[in-house]
Amino acid sequence: MAQLKIALFCSGGMSSSLAGANMQKVFDKEGKDVQVDAYDLGMVDEVGDEVDVIMLAPQISWDYDAVKKSFPDKKVIKLTMQEFGSMSGQVLIDRLTKEGIEYE
Repeated sequence: MAQLKIALFCSGGMSSSLAGANMQKVFDKEGKDVQVDAYDLGMVDEVGDEVDVIMLAPQISWDYDAVKKSFPDKKVIKLTMQEFGSMSGQVLIDRLTKEGIEYE
């Protein structure tokens, strides 16, 4: 299985950077081949094709349908306020698992 690439988007890129870094720490500790990067929503068209999973922070969940339409072959996840607000890498990874996303 190739490396799993996850893009985490928020309105400014700041809070998603922290959440993404926390996810990366958990994956690294577990020795998983996963890359998590954080972006401003404006970057979704540039990076969407290069990733396997697109995660949207709650403040930009209004754009979910458009993102899903632009990237029909990608897994697009709309995070809840509780999940994103926790800033817990494990909580966000648990959501991936709940969505059926597998990683090695």
